[in-house]
Amino acid sequence: MTLTISKVRQNLFSLAEAAARGENVEFAYQGTTFRLVAEKKVSKLSRLKPLDILPPGVTFDDLEKALKENKKEALAAWERNQEKLETR
Repeated sequence: MTLTISKVRQNLFSLAEAAARGENVEFAYQGTTFRLVAEKKVSKLSRLKPLDILPPGVTFDDLEKALKENKKEALAAWERNQEKLETR
């Protein structure tokens, strides 16, 4: 379907999004047909920005160290509980 230039002006953003999805978008102006074609398909994921999930100053190494310490503490607590159960 070929659109008029007036319809393109009215719906430019939705037509650009349609072209980005790979849909065929054509319009005529002064007897010439033009086709909107996206240079490359844009992935929705490529527009995502990373979320800072760690507080400022905390690194992933700090997080790994804290997790290892937490694992040691949990294991030690579990062993203490097992000893108490065995002595009953």
